[in-house]
Amino acid sequence: MKLRIPSILTVILLVASSLYASDVGIGISGWYADWKMYNPDRTNQKTSTMDPVFYIGPSLSYQFAQAWSTTLVALFTPSPYEMPSSNSETTDIRRYDADLALNYQLMRYIKFFFGGKYLGFEFKDGKHRGAGPGGGIGLTIPVINNFYFLGNLSALYLWGSHKDNDGTKDFIEYGYNIAAQLAYYAASTGLTTSIGYRYQFIQSNYDTDDPNNEKDEHTFKGVTLLIVKSFHWE
Repeated sequence: MKLRIPSILTVILLVASSLYASDVGIGISGWYADWKMYNPDRTNQKTSTMDPVFYIGPSLSYQFAQAWSTTLVALFTPSPYEMPSSNSETTDIRRYDADLALNYQLMRYIKFFFGGKYLGFEFKDGKHRGAGPGGGIGLTIPVINNFYFLGNLSALYLWGSHKDNDGTKDFIEYGYNIAAQLAYYAASTGLTTSIGYRYQFIQSNYDTDDPNNEKDEHTFKGVTLLIVKSFHWE
């Protein structure tokens, strides 16, 4: 039965597409964000603050029914974060952030979405990776002419593992995202351009006996940019 599930889902999508004029969006997404890491259990150097770096990656969407669509956004940092340490050296960290969601348009201005979240970062002597469900609510409010205000609020819950020189430990993570954008849609070209701001909070709880490393709190915030070309066919 498990082997048939992907085929069943494919058939549903194909049938829905045949009954509805489909829309596909292909674009590029960016986020210029700093990173603040806080460990409340440590006796010193509780906070590490890293300067902003640029995330970039593809943004894909597919509307297969009047109220249903899917979206995929995958971001990574071409240039690493530089985390300071007590010996005046820095550690280069590359981070990635990906979302795959199923969206339901409840009404013209409100949608709900649910899907999968993948987060992680890598450094010279280790890596930190987690995945799990996420979901939230989105707003689309007309401003004037072809300008729109877009707002999103979402939550996430992840499982994963962290590996460094001290070994490997499992963790659970939970957190939320808040994002706001001003978007302009050029109907003649099918091009949507938006600029905004995104805030992300994540708490990592580790399965460890070390009382100084039981949890970390991570905050990311900065300017976002999105450019998407829409294609429509009957």
